[in-house]
Amino acid sequence: MSTVDHYGSLHRAATGEGIPADEVARFAELLRFAVWANEKYEGEIVAHPRGLPPGQSDDLLVGRAGGLPDLPVGMPWPADEEGVPLPFVASFDCAALPRVEGLPLPPDGSLLIFLHHEEAYDADDRDEEQQFARVIHVPAGTGTVAAPPEDYPSRPFCTDLGFIGPERDLFAVVHAELPEWVGRDEAKLSPFQQRLARDLPHRRELCAVVDRLWPAGNSATFQFGGYSWHTGGVSRGHLYDEPELAIAEKNVRGGDVEEELQRVRREWIPLVQFEPNDDVYYGRFLIRVEDLAAGRFDRAVSWTEFTE
Repeated sequence: MSTVDHYGSLHRAATGEGIPADEVARFAELLRFAVWANEKYEGEIVAHPRGLPPGQSDDLLVGRAGGLPDLPVGMPWPADEEGVPLPFVASFDCAALPRVEGLPLPPDGSLLIFLHHEEAYDADDRDEEQQFARVIHVPAGTGTVAAPPEDYPSRPFCTDLGFIGPERDLFAVVHAELPEWVGRDEAKLSPFQQRLARDLPHRRELCAVVDRLWPAGNSATFQFGGYSWHTGGVSRGHLYDEPELAIAEKNVRGGDVEEELQRVRREWIPLVQFEPNDDVYYGRFLIRVEDLAAGRFDRAVSWTEFTE
């Protein structure tokens, strides 16, 4: 799929309203584009009540949640260190996913997502959690087969969810996202945010341009790129915060956490985050931009949260 010049659209619309080009460029550094994927209910994607951005359709089929994954022939079903198969979450057609700047997804093939959320959450630390989560890229042209693990009926998953969920088609649109502080009054900002805000005297007008070009939706079942969700869920070791902030706080040694957060957000992005229909948990895989561009999906980091 061809790439749309989203930042060019912002520049043309904002400068057309008289906002200086250098300020638009600074504002654009805060703007991220994300691919939202949802299923349809009665023919409509309910996550987009205010309509779609100009030129977008909600008929773009990009993946499937549930069912069986198309694994490469000869590849064993992904499992934890004890050999217990990991539940399959969803698959996505990389060639069908919209191209957005700052999100260097593979141009073709498919992405398969596996996560045992209960075991991931109960792991003793973030490193141990990774054995219960996996993102696999299957290159285009690879021979595949869709079959469950041989002994999956004897493998309990959890009390309420089946190991293999019902199949649901997923349709995608592009959304624009800004950090939450951009819309706040300056008095409510941190010193670092205030410094950024002073260089954006037209930030409210710029936010209005973004809202007009990419009308806000309610939520996504799956999201590639953008900013990490503030879920209100509980993540082991760090409560009620986005993962990038946890990384920034760990990195900072007497420095400005907000400034470090800006750096971390340039280095790391949410590869995919999701809230399946059971409303039990949030899954999320973070990845360094350079690792995503190089196709090093084994370096994606799972960050599981529970909603209650």
